[in-house]
Formats: sequence, structure tokens, C-alpha cells
Amino acid sequence: MRVLLLSDINGEQWAQDLSILDETEKYGWLWLDVTDATQCEVEQLGQRFGLHPLTVEDIVDDATSRDKMERIGGYALVMYRTTTDMTAETEFSIVVGSGWILSFHTSAAQMHVGRVLDRLQEHSNELLGSSFVVYALIDEITDWLTMTMTQIEHDVVQIDNAVMTQVPEEHTGMLQHMGLLRRRILGIQRLQLGKPDVVRRVARVLGSNDELGHHFRDVCDHLAALGSLCTQCEVVLSRAHSNFMAQMSLKMNQTTHGLGMFSNRWLVLLGLMLPLQLVAMAFGQNVYVPWMYSDQPLRFDTVAPWMGIMGCILLAFAVGLGFAWYRNYLSR
Repeated sequence: MRVLLLSDINGEQWAQDLSILDETEKYGWLWLDVTDATQCEVEQLGQRFGLHPLTVEDIVDDATSRDKMERIGGYALVMYRTTTDMTAETEFSIVVGSGWILSFHTSAAQMHVGRVLDRLQEHSNELLGSSFVVYALIDEITDWLTMTMTQIEHDVVQIDNAVMTQVPEEHTGMLQHMGLLRRRILGIQRLQLGKPDVVRRVARVLGSNDELGHHFRDVCDHLAALGSLCTQCEVVLSRAHSNFMAQMSLKMNQTTHGLGMFSNRWLVLLGLMLPLQLVAMAFGQNVYVPWMYSDQPLRFDTVAPWMGIMGCILLAFAVGLGFAWYRNYLSR
């Protein structure tokens, strides 16, 4: 467990337990951020700040799996999901009361808190409050999702160019990469779906001045652009997938055609040689062949029958081969 306590009086403080609250006496506004809180610790904070048991249950239970904003008594609960490594989702719970903020998350989402602290440092000369901290958290998570989607868009463009320019032999692992990118895009789309409504509801409740309302409208614009980018990447990836499958189908057809031509040629050659083998078997033992007897000289009248048979065999083979070539049997 790690606890951040930020207030307008005491500034930024870090601790390993909730005892830091007992040391804080007065404050205009307070932000308490808790990392990896247990159920007992959330219940302890719920009793201290007057949270409803259902609110505590929503914070502890990660199975909510949707963004929402609820008004309960004198505070509001904001569930704003984020992603850690482009695939895993994690909850970021924010409870906003009168002059205080509670935020709960896992250690994987700690990076958002660090960036929000840097942003608050940049606006240290301005009059900040709990509403601005809520806006900074929501805007930071939205910017993180946009940055993640921009990286995915870069990968999608690279795949689209590779499919159009590379030969099929260089597409090693391309289909697996497409599947991984599609899963990431669907994950971002799932995270983006309910966020515009949540931001608009938060703006109606916390956007007490025109400047803060303008900030929340800017977040809604970023979410709309994020949704459009997800749709565009899905279209490009779908087209690249179709082109990839078309190239693979064409390559398989070419390979099948080449194997068919090779088989046809050898089938024709075997068909020509089979009857010649039968002829050779029928007459091979009834005639003299050259050098059949090593002690007798080679004479033409002795091997003339053999030469006649071989001539007929070669002539028949040549005629059959020429006929097959003329009828285009060897090039099919």
C-alpha cells in the first residue's frame, strides 16, 4: 500500500499507511490517493468520509468493467477505466466530496498520479481545487489512451504498407500481428465507449466555472477523436487483412498450378514410356544385343534386329512426344 496526501495547506506527502490522515488537521481541499488498497483499508476510509457500502463495494470489486458516474449523498463516485500495457484493463476510482478527493487504483496505474502531480506543479500559481484535480486525472487517462492508440495507428500503417510492398515470402508472422493489433483496438474501443457520458456528467456536477467547463469539453473532443481513430484503424487493418489473404490465395493458386503442370508433364512421359517398356520386354530376349558375347566380334548383321527394335522404340517415343507437345499436353 502507498498513500499520497496532497492538500493546499501541507502540500505533497507520502506514506505507507492511513495514519497520515491523523496528522492532517486543517485543509481547504485534500486529495488522498491510495495504491493497492485492501478491502479493510477501503472500508476504513469509507467510515471516515461517510461512503455508502455500495460505493465501497464498487471500489473494491474490479468486476464492474464499465465507466460510470454516480451521485450518492454529498459526494460523487467516478469509475474511469484505463489500460496498463495496451491489453490489460484496470479500474481508476475517484470519489469527490466537498473539499476532498479519494482515488483508488493498482500500482500499474501509478504513472497517472505522477503525471497529474507534475501538471499541478505547473499550475501551482493558479487557484486550484478538488474539481481541477478530478479534471487532471480524467484528462491524463484520456491522453494516455490517445497516446496508446497513436502507437497502434503507427503499427497499423506499417502493416498496411508492408502488405502492399513486400512479397508474400516476407510476411512472416503478419497474420498474428494483425490479430494482436485488432485485439488492442477492440480493447481501446471498449474503454472509450462510456467515457463521453461520464465526462459530460462530471462537467455538469463539477464544472462550476466557464474555464473548467471548457477543459471538460476539450476532454470530450479528445474522446471523440479517439473513437474516430479506432474506427479508422479498424478499417485500414481490415483492408490490409483482405489484401494479405488475397495475396496468399494468389500465391497458393500459382503453386497449385505449377504442381499441376509438373504432374501433367511427368504423366505424359510415363504414358509414352510404358508401352515401350512392354515392347522391350517382349523382344529383348529374342535378339542379339551388342557385346552380348565378349569373345565374338561385333557384326552389323548380328545386331541389326536389335538396332531395328531400338529405332522403332525411339521413333515411337519421338512421335508420341511430338504429338503431346502439339496438343499442348505438356504445358497444361
